[in-house]
Amino acid sequence: MKDHATDSVTLAVSISDRRHRADVKFIRAVSFKRAWEPIEGLLAKAPQNIWIRIEVIHSVQRKRRAQLERILHEMTRMNYWRQGVSFDADFKTALLEMEINGHEFFKPGKGHVVGKGRSDKKTL
Repeated sequence: MKDHATDSVTLAVSISDRRHRADVKFIRAVSFKRAWEPIEGLLAKAPQNIWIRIEVIHSVQRKRRAQLERILHEMTRMNYWRQGVSFDADFKTALLEMEINGHEFFKPGKGHVVGKGRSDKKTL
């Protein structure tokens, strides 16, 4: 589970009361055990009827905006993005895969045909 680029384990913890958008926290530590400790504290304080999702960040890749735009432009299946995106190294401004797809952040261009179209750079 350790990302070799950062030499750390990063977990994304989403907690929701079922009515509101989940509160997402990113926890980074030197091992899974160390990353799990603060999660235990969060879960111990949480009510019983909440929704919880825990995701493991497998690897971190740094890309320039132009690289991301090229990747998005080459996608043939819209709203099927299989990665998260963070705009900083500490995940303070990050979006998980489910948020990106659920809110359709990456939209197809005007002439999009399912499986053949490309994304519209103007929608980034």
